[in-house]
Amino acid sequence: MLNRRQFLNTTISVAAASSIAAWAERTPTKIAHREGNMPKKPGVSCYELAASVPGLGGLEVGGMQLWDRAKALEYKRESDRWKIRTASVTGSFPRGTTLITAGAPVEESVRKTIQAGELVGATVVVLFGFFNTCPKMDDESSYGPCVELLKKMGPVAADSGMSIGLELSLSLAEYQKLMDLVGHHAVRPYWDATGTDHMGHPGDGTKGLEVLGSKICMMHLKNGRAGFLLENRHLLDHHPQSPIPEQVMSIDWPKAFNIIKNSGFDGWMAFETPHTSVETFISETTKNVEFVMKCMS
Repeated sequence: MLNRRQFLNTTISVAAASSIAAWAERTPTKIAHREGNMPKKPGVSCYELAASVPGLGGLEVGGMQLWDRAKALEYKRESDRWKIRTASVTGSFPRGTTLITAGAPVEESVRKTIQAGELVGATVVVLFGFFNTCPKMDDESSYGPCVELLKKMGPVAADSGMSIGLELSLSLAEYQKLMDLVGHHAVRPYWDATGTDHMGHPGDGTKGLEVLGSKICMMHLKNGRAGFLLENRHLLDHHPQSPIPEQVMSIDWPKAFNIIKNSGFDGWMAFETPHTSVETFISETTKNVEFVMKCMS
């Protein structure tokens, strides 16, 4: 049997082989949009709307609605119909519970979301925790239940070919501590550079892209208010729960994308950008996609 090198030498030109090798080594840029930020009521019509934007290939959708198998299959059919991947599903917790209260009800909700995500072909389940619902990494009574939950759910996600992506209001150092405590390859940071800076950790948003790199399973791309394209830098409104009083600048995305290109990250990048109408969603997202592709080329 011919090995790979012999096959290439005997069937295609050296130039063609070089081109194929370059293609195989290139990490594709995968761009999605968050369903909840689209200017339509969340639902299966979001796939048709996403398909109207050239270069947009995926969606992040609410996971709790997909616990219903019929609804999940409806999403899957529309995903296939419009050739828009369901990149990720967001987790929900029972009323009165959070990531830091954990316990059996929370564990069951995460299991259901993982099952729904597997059915629709997602690769990431997103779990949120901000400020009072985020583990305090200097208090074991706060982070302990979260760590226990994630140690249980990491293998469940891995068995379904998925990762649990944590989007939290932690600093970079606190994220690293939490990841070390959990210690499972399927529990990974879901990085929001803008959110990290905005929630009181200026500079960590961009630094995290470099330090965490390939450990990041997925990331959000945003630039503040509606109409603020990624390419335009501006002062963000002060976050009411930020522990620092200063306003922070939006992310220098050309610099950030240069870091991303060299970081080993190969996941989806999902716009979390608000829009005032369907028309502006299409025009603004098209411009944002073009900007991302230019920066990542």
